[in-house]
Formats: sequence, C-alpha cells, structure tokens
Amino acid sequence: MNDRDFLSALAPRLDEFLALQRAGGRDAKSQLVLLRYLDRFLHQQHFTTPWLTREVVDEYLRSTVHLNPRTRENRWCMLRQFCRYLRQFEPQCFVPEHKPCRVPARARTAHIFSETEIQAMLRAAQALPPSGSLRAQTYFTLFGLLYTTGLRCGEAFALNVGDVDLERERLFVDRGKFGKSRWVPLSASTTRVLQRYRQERSRAAPAGAHSPFFITPTARRLYHTNVDYAFRAVLKRCGLRGGKGSPGPSLHHLRHSFACHRLLAWHRAGQDVEALLPALATYLGHVNIASTQVYLQPTAELLEEANQRFHQRFLQSSSVIGEPA
Repeated sequence: MNDRDFLSALAPRLDEFLALQRAGGRDAKSQLVLLRYLDRFLHQQHFTTPWLTREVVDEYLRSTVHLNPRTRENRWCMLRQFCRYLRQFEPQCFVPEHKPCRVPARARTAHIFSETEIQAMLRAAQALPPSGSLRAQTYFTLFGLLYTTGLRCGEAFALNVGDVDLERERLFVDRGKFGKSRWVPLSASTTRVLQRYRQERSRAAPAGAHSPFFITPTARRLYHTNVDYAFRAVLKRCGLRGGKGSPGPSLHHLRHSFACHRLLAWHRAGQDVEALLPALATYLGHVNIASTQVYLQPTAELLEEANQRFHQRFLQSSSVIGEPA
C-alpha cells in the first residue's frame, strides 16, 4: 500500500481499517476510493483530533449534498463503518446512524439490441480510430464478448490472459460479483474471435498468465471510463445515441440483450424455458433465478414466440377435449 494513500491525522487508523477490510475479502480498491474522500476532507480542514466528532461528521456529509444520491449513500456507509471501527479505540468517536435522504431513482428500461443493431455496432467498433491500431480490435472483441456471453463489464475488464482457455473454449471469472467464481463456456465463433485478438494483443504487449487480456493502446487494463467513451462513440456512429449528454443504451444493456436473446432462442427451439432458467442464472453468475428475471424483458419478438406457443398448446388442448369419450 502506498504510504501517501492517506494524508490526514487519521491516516494510521485508515490504513489499519483498510487492511482489515482486505483481510476480510472486501473490495479494497473501492474501499480505498471512498476512504480517500474522507481523508482528503479531514486533511483540507486541518483536522487533528484522534476521533471524529458529530460536527466534523455533519460537515463532511454536507460537503456531499451535490452528489448523486447513491454516491452519497456509499460515502455515508463507508464513513459509518470507519467510525464504528474507530470507536473501539476512541470511545468518544461519533457514529452516524441516519442515512442521508435518498430520492428513489427512476428505473431505466434497458435497451435490448436487435441483431441488426449488434452487427452495426461491431462494424462501427472496427472503424474506431486510429486506423490500424489495436484499439479498434479491442473494442470489437470486447463488445462482441459481452453480447455473446452476458458477462458483467467488470468481469470482462478483469480477465487475465490465463483466464481465457481457448483450447477448451471457456473462460474463468475469478471472484466476480459477491465473490462468486465460475467457468463460462464459449461458442466456437466467439473462441475464434478471441484467438485472433490474443494474437494481435500479444504483438502489442507481453502476454503472461497474469497480464490483462483486454488492454488499452498503452498496454494497460481497460477501465470503465475509456470503455464508456468508446462505446458512446460507437453508438453515435450507429445512430443509437445523439451528442454529448443525450440518452442512449448503456454498456450493461448488452448483458440484458444476451439474456433476452437466449430466452428467445430457447422458445424458438421449443425448449422448456422454465426448466432452463436455473442454467441461465448459473451462467450469468446470479445467486438465484429472481436476479435473472430482472434481465428478461418482454420484447416484441419474445411476446410473439410466447403467443404462438400458447396458441399451439391451446389448439392441442381443444382437440383433446373435443374427442369423443
């Protein structure tokens, strides 16, 4: 850990708390970011006491009022956890008990990409500048992988070269959401695309087992900011998004699209969809089917398939009922 992660008078306690979180298997990176906001505030306020008072806590929370409600809540939760830890050593430490008021966010309907839109998006990714660079191939492969496997964005960014077993047509998600690890089978076509990318990627940077699989032009691991920027550029080229600040599909909607299209394919193949839902939940890394059902939106194609299946079963039932005893 860098000695300058924390600068305030509580830096030693913050270091100890972060080490404890890491030992418990928590996400140290996100914890560090949230704790740094508190530390920088204390440092700027020339805070010197070994515990946090109600006044200091209230002032810190007031400094977050301009933030998104969910962001404010994340900072409050981390602050409260740290205060509870600090109170073990400093009984005078104040622990905030009431969350900041949060206005319920309006649910955003996911955009389910059509196959035509996916093809247009992948062509646009291949045309990303600079011409002939690895950048275009990286995003073409990444967006295609997200759509064909339903991986979470963070899971794809975290892939190392050693996690992608192309000989056995599978990849390994190491400690995904909720710490769950899993193998994800790949189709033959997806495997071929990943093989081509791995060859191109190996020419650009060393490809050890622990090296990032998807990399930037400077051979660093992808992160949400640069991927979102490229994704918006691709959507704009396809006419699925307007200018800066305009609404449009998000990268996570590729995961929604995978789930809906998988369900549609099962319907068209006459499969027992209800029996297969647990398999889809496992493939997506969900704890239970309820989490998977959030992704299954009633698209026009899916409703048409369901309607046809109901109509066929109704006719079969009618013919049986109408038969003489």
